[in-house]
Amino acid sequence: GLLCSFQHCFVCGNVGATITCAESGCHRSFHLPCASEGECVTQYFGQFRSFCWEHRPQQAVEAAPTQDSTCIVCMEPVGDSRSYSTMVCPACQHAWFHRACIQVGAL
Repeated sequence: GLLCSFQHCFVCGNVGATITCAESGCHRSFHLPCASEGECVTQYFGQFRSFCWEHRPQQAVEAAPTQDSTCIVCMEPVGDSRSYSTMVCPACQHAWFHRACIQVGAL
């Protein structure tokens, strides 16, 4: 509505940020295109919630990529440590993805 047209995006600083962090008490707002740059998480299922970088959910896995781990979508290396830009299959904990590669399917 009208209120969101005045909300400033915490990533780019411009007005019109229509997404607010779902964490109770957090008032960070952002534009959907700014979400990735701001390391935000948007869940495209269930309640379709979005979270800022501070309150985003983390994968509850012990797995970490090895030096030769590659993204099974683009086949490029994912790096040798867990980060915002990497995700692992929660079932097998061996298949790794770049967040950007898996996000293409979600969008």
